[in-house]
Amino acid sequence: MKLHKIALALFAAVPFAAACNSTQTAQNSNAGARPAATAAANTSTPAPAATPDELAAAGADYSQFCIKCHKADGTGGPFEDEPGHTMKVPSLRDHGKKDPDSELAKQIAEGGDEMPPFKKRLDQQRIDNLVRYIRREFHGRTTTSPAPTGAATPAQPSH
Repeated sequence: MKLHKIALALFAAVPFAAACNSTQTAQNSNAGARPAATAAANTSTPAPAATPDELAAAGADYSQFCIKCHKADGTGGPFEDEPGHTMKVPSLRDHGKKDPDSELAKQIAEGGDEMPPFKKRLDQQRIDNLVRYIRREFHGRTTTSPAPTGAATPAQPSH
């Protein structure tokens, strides 16, 4: 019985060894024709897949709705919204840095202080992502997916 198992294992190993040898021979014969392809095929670790920027859409929203007043680098400054009327736009590098995300989202949605409201142009998810984009780009904070700003917070037990 033991001899039968050994013979079966060898019988299975022979075609495997032949296939490995033929693949190596084929690679060696093609080595002069396509060395770059052979080198790429022989790498042991695949190249990491590019991860898309999760806030790319928020960056596009910033470019479409915010950059005109707050500038590409977030510094703000004087902005003439109509002839003869110049307003001082705050720098996003400083303004709102200490405010909670919900306050920044509220400012974007409802406007105020000469800023127009954007709640009719951007849904809450886009506003939340814009807050995360501002935090990352101008406040130097890493971003994580936040709880929606409209979500109810759990009630604290009263003592």
